[in-house]
Amino acid sequence: MKHALRFVLIAMACAATLPLAARAQDRDPFERLEPAVRVSFELILDSARTAGLPTAPLESKALEGISKRIDGRRILVAVRTVYKSLREARLALGPRASADELSAAAAAFRVGITPAELARLSLSRHGKPVTVPLVVLTDLVTRGVPRDTASTTIFQLWQRGAGDDDFLGLWRGVERDIVSGTDPGIALLNRAREVPFRDPGAPPVRPEPPENRNL
Repeated sequence: MKHALRFVLIAMACAATLPLAARAQDRDPFERLEPAVRVSFELILDSARTAGLPTAPLESKALEGISKRIDGRRILVAVRTVYKSLREARLALGPRASADELSAAAAAFRVGITPAELARLSLSRHGKPVTVPLVVLTDLVTRGVPRDTASTTIFQLWQRGAGDDDFLGLWRGVERDIVSGTDPGIALLNRAREVPFRDPGAPPVRPEPPENRNL
């Protein structure tokens, strides 16, 4: 369940909105791009590969534009914006950042998170990936939580040692509260108080195997 939810969140951050069935039906889903646009798009993909950046967010943005029948020139502008955000993410997170981290960071940039905020999060990572907290942060902002409130709260929880399960639980709780009519910012602050303090440098706690319980 946790892995499925994480996949959904990462997919949202990367804007992978084209139905899977549509991709399966097209042997080359980009063939609907105009020739000149296609050449420019391929050059962007090549630049990303050369720089060691993930191409999936770029392809997803192009597919999103194609599915919405957006003009090819506008698709290129959107793809270039994603490419720029990926480069900024690499600068903020460093050369060892994973493809998932870069994709999540790029999406965070596009909702207003600054390179300085991202670098601050990265510097206090203690060896842990920042993918899930960044994806949760991005989704909170898109749901109406004020950017400063979301950024400050996620960073504070990260400093307190919150892990992936904590952030996903926070995300679920805030989502329920917003649906119930609670102000998004207030919902986040209320739910953040429920996240326990953990030692940031400690390894993640693994659940005890069922056969060892009740011994």
